[in-house]
Amino acid sequence: MNKEFLQDILYTIITAAIPVITVYVCRFLKTHYESKRTEVDNTKIRDVLDRVIDVIIAAVETTTSTYVKQLKADNLFDVEAQKEAFCKTYNAIQAQLTEESIKIIEQSYGDVETFITNKIEQYVEELKR
Repeated sequence: MNKEFLQDILYTIITAAIPVITVYVCRFLKTHYESKRTEVDNTKIRDVLDRVIDVIIAAVETTTSTYVKQLKADNLFDVEAQKEAFCKTYNAIQAQLTEESIKIIEQSYGDVETFITNKIEQYVEELKR
């Protein structure tokens, strides 16, 4: 009788504990899932922004090597030529941006045009050094 009584108590405890444990396991799994999803989203955003930066760098380098260097060599790189170089670079970048990358830039930085303009200016300055 004592053994049956202990078994009944143990079954009662286990029966009561299972829903509580299930709730905690579900919360843990949900938290873990959300954490992994955020990590994946952040990785995707970082990858897209890295690709956009690569496009900007390539466009600046291309404009510099195909347009700016020759004008500078001929001493013709005036304000108008600078504006034209900027437009060529900006248009080359715009042509390569995807809808996804535009949305990510808008979410991360706000205005796409300002972001691109600032990055162009940043890389032009780096090339001058």
